[in-house]
Parts: sequence; structure tokens; C-alpha cells
Amino acid sequence: MTQDRRPPDGAPSGRRRVLGWVLGPLGGALVVLAVIFHIRGWGSIPGGSCGSKYQACADGTGTLIVLAFVFTFTGVILLILGLKMMAADRFGKSRLIVLPLAGALLIAWPGWQLTEWLRGPMLDIAWTTPLDRPETTRVQGLWVTGDGTVVRGRPDALIAHDPRGGERRWSVDAPVRMSLCSMSDTVSQGIALAAYARHEKPCESVAAIDTDSGRTLWNRTVDADDLSFTRPQGGRVAIDGGTAVVATKDGARAFGLRDGKPRWKYRADDADCGPALVSAAGGRTRIVEVCDPWDAAEVTTRVVTLDSGSGQELHRRDLPTETDPSELDVISTEPFVIRVTESDERGLDAVLAFGKDGVEPVVVKRFGTDVELALGTSQSRFPAQAGLKALVHENTLIAATQTSGGDVPQHVSAYSLRDGARQWRVKVADTRGDEVGSLAVADGRIGVHVDDGRVLSLDPRTGAKQHDHGAVIDEEGLRIGTDAQLLAGPGDGWILVNPDSGEYPPLLGLTLKD
Repeated sequence: MTQDRRPPDGAPSGRRRVLGWVLGPLGGALVVLAVIFHIRGWGSIPGGSCGSKYQACADGTGTLIVLAFVFTFTGVILLILGLKMMAADRFGKSRLIVLPLAGALLIAWPGWQLTEWLRGPMLDIAWTTPLDRPETTRVQGLWVTGDGTVVRGRPDALIAHDPRGGERRWSVDAPVRMSLCSMSDTVSQGIALAAYARHEKPCESVAAIDTDSGRTLWNRTVDADDLSFTRPQGGRVAIDGGTAVVATKDGARAFGLRDGKPRWKYRADDADCGPALVSAAGGRTRIVEVCDPWDAAEVTTRVVTLDSGSGQELHRRDLPTETDPSELDVISTEPFVIRVTESDERGLDAVLAFGKDGVEPVVVKRFGTDVELALGTSQSRFPAQAGLKALVHENTLIAATQTSGGDVPQHVSAYSLRDGARQWRVKVADTRGDEVGSLAVADGRIGVHVDDGRVLSLDPRTGAKQHDHGAVIDEEGLRIGTDAQLLAGPGDGWILVNPDSGEYPPLLGLTLKD
């Protein structure tokens, strides 16, 4: 006779008891993971929709959502099995609750951190400023002061904003019947220069602005040449230390930055020559002159270097051009780096970096064998100031670039200004049609705004991404216009400035999302 070794009804089974102890907490943990992954996955979709060329998804969004459903089905099944086994083994009501809850509590914090790692950083729009009026208003240029205050130059006013909340600190109106036509590239000793012009008149009225208060320190009128321009343009005013330099019809004049007292004058030695732009930094004033005699076969463009303190000429160098420049912009004041594009389609089209006086400039051609520097034009962003998709950081030119066969710039490249060699190139746009919007320097990192709503941080030495993913701007109904400029904000944040400030918020403050 065979003995029945099964436990009597109601006696606990060792195997079932072990499974109950395992499946109960495991099922509770997976259900909680499912909830966390659903929250973080669907919450990683900016405005409820992403994946288009206008709005990127966070890199880990798809993974989070797939895992959320896996955890949902697996967790519910295991939790039900675990509860059944625990109920069959008469664990008691307290254990039926405590064991799944214990698993849930143990996994909640690690699970949340895992979703953070999978998703990567996201940016919240912490604040915006009210729309400008009239709707046709467009920003002409920008200053950023030592404490981070952002000063926008509109045709009719200069407006300063607090970088922590966008509140207006001060504003100063343009002179009656005049519009802003140029702004200094830099701020020195808390002072910047703004130039104004009447309708279709030269850019000849200059004001020194205290950027802490908006107070106008002095005004001067110079005899300026419009160079056939009737639009805002950079390079008409510049600052170096305590000296203000203003382009004139035949050269340049310098004034004391604080008091506006005349310092020196420079006059071109040929009546057919005039300043296309002035730039000043590091004790040197550079004047790019264009000489176009009526009966000459060639147009001469040259860089004249003066001592900023005395106006004494130190050096001059002709550029390898034969026709007048169609694009001429300052990329950096120190070192002095300019972009020159001749009107002759086979002429010079390059970035020129000037080092020591008398030394041949380093040339970085805009078109290489496999890449094109996508610098845009002087009218593509902030015309009263240098506003190209390029910057100089530690003697390195960093610019948006477009590869052969590409339609838009999707890479950022770095070039040494010692020899012009490319140091690195990294792709930052993931989807066809996305492109680099603007670049910024912040605390040793290069910020890149991509027009699909991402901001990346790159190592300026290697181009490596300093975060695992590009941070996606998370906001429903995101309002960022074409050519928005990225600026460093407080802490790890950023500020975006919309040129079309009558249609889009003038400023948007971005902070890392919790």
C-alpha cells in the first residue's frame, strides 16, 4: 500500500510558500516600475507630440514606453499569481499587502533613477517675456553684461532683462525719428555703444549707454558714410578698454568711453577708400577699408591696425581680393576673426584669423572638399551686430557645418586658428531637415541649439557630448522662431532670444527639468 505524502488540506506547501514570498514582492515591484515608466515615458513627449523635424523626442522615450508595457503585463500576471499562492497558503491579509508593498517601495527610487538615465536630461521653459508690440518688431542685436543681463536692441529702443526671470530692468527709447542701426559687439566697464540713423540716412548718431541703469552717458554725431547701406549693420561702433571707436565717412574717430571727449582721428590716405567696419579689442583697433577708385580694374580691401589708445597706425595688410565684398562680418574681436565673401563667385570666401601684427592671417575656407561652413549672412540673425552661426573659443573657430550632399547644417566643427586645420566634427541633428540653430559658450562648454527643440553641450576640445543625450525642450505649444539665439543662463540653464519678438516671446528661460 502506497502512503500518501501530500500535506493535508490547509497545510502549507514549501514550494508554494517560497513562490509566494518571491512573486509577491516581485509583482509589486514590476507594477510600480510600470507606473513609473509610463509616467516618465509619456511625460518625455514635449507637448504630447514629438518625433517631427520641429520637435524632437528625448532619446530614451521609445525605450521607456516599451518597457512600461512590458512591466505592466508581466507585473500584473506575477502579482496575481503571487497573491493566489499566498492566499492558498494562508499568509494572512497583512502579508498579502505588506509583501507586494515592500517590493514596490524597494524598487521605486532605483526605478526612478533608471528612467532618468534612460531618458536623458530635459529642459523646462521656466519663464518667458511678454510679446513685443508692434507685431512687426524685430530684434537688431544683443548685449550680455557681466552679471548676465540681456539687453535687446530693437529699432525703437534698448531693453534690458534680468537673466533669472526675464523681468525688465530698464529701457531707453531711440532718439525721435531715428532707428537703431548698429551696436558695439562688446561691453566694457559696464558701457556699450549704440548708433542711430534717420530714415535712409547714414549711421551717424552715437550714444554711450550705461548697461547697469540704461542711462545715456553722452551723444556724438559723426560724418558717416552709408556705404550704400540703408539697413542695420554691424561694425560701425566698437569699444576697447576706455576707448570708443566710431566709423566715419573717411576713417574713424575715437572718444573717451565714459566722458565722450575726443581722443584721436584716423583718415584713410586715399579719397576712394572708406571703412567697411571697425573692430577693437586688446589695445588694437582694426579698420577694414574698401578702396574702389572709379577707373580701377580691381577693388582693394585691406585691414588697417591702429593703437586703440593713441590712434597710431601699427600695420596694414591687403586682403587677397579683387572685387568688393558681398559679406563682411566680425566673428571675434579678440582674436580678430572676420568672414569675407567677395562678390566674385570665384573670389575669396573664407574666415580670416589675424594674430600678431604683420603675421599672415590664417585662412579657413568656407568650402572644403567634404564640408561647408554654414555661416549664414549678416541679415540672417541680428544685423546690427555680428550674428553668425560661428564663435571663437580659446583660439578655435567653432561653426555650424554642412557636409557634401546635405541640405542644411547638421554638424558642428572646430578649426584651429593656428593653422586652419579641422580638429573635430560631430553630428548634432538626428532627423533629416533638422539643423543647427545657434551656438553659445557657457562655463567651458559649447551650447548648441538645434531647431527641433534640443540643446546640447559639447566639449570644446573634442566635440564630445557632455551629456548622454541632447536635452529636449519640454513645452506644449513651443514658440521658438527661426534664428533664435542661444545664450548662457544662470547655473546650468540657458536663455533663448527670438529675433521676431513681435510674433514669439522675446526671451525664454530654460532650466533642467526635475
